[in-house]
Amino acid sequence: MKILLEVAGLVDKELILFKLQKLDRYLTQLKKHQGLTANHLDNNLDQAWIIEHGLQLSIQLVLDIGNHILADAGNPAQDYSRIFDKLAQIDVIPADFAQSIKNMAGLRNILVYEYTEVDMEKLSDLLNNRLGDFSKFAAYVMNYLENK
Repeated sequence: MKILLEVAGLVDKELILFKLQKLDRYLTQLKKHQGLTANHLDNNLDQAWIIEHGLQLSIQLVLDIGNHILADAGNPAQDYSRIFDKLAQIDVIPADFAQSIKNMAGLRNILVYEYTEVDMEKLSDLLNNRLGDFSKFAAYVMNYLENK
């Protein structure tokens, strides 16, 4: 039945809610590590890997949710870097919020493909100051689903 709903162009709300629940679980785990500094992460590979992987999974969920919504709207993003702008265009998230989180896609690519060394300052900043962006995204998506 899910396949038929997706083909018909309907947002699979159950799938999105499942992904939002996973996001909440990941954020709960990441919050346990708040307070870690870039210096600490540079010197503790175990904890750096935990943070990197937790953020990678969290970002991937956000991107998957966003692209699922865009596919339903008939306008899927061809690359991750465009997802947030496109979500703003269809009023899922505000444009200023899209601008403030659009670098998540680039960080995801660095974490997955290791294009360059991970900047522990940025990782620490995201962990300590920007986890709320994930919750804001989830709230915007919930609002979108409720009004759809």
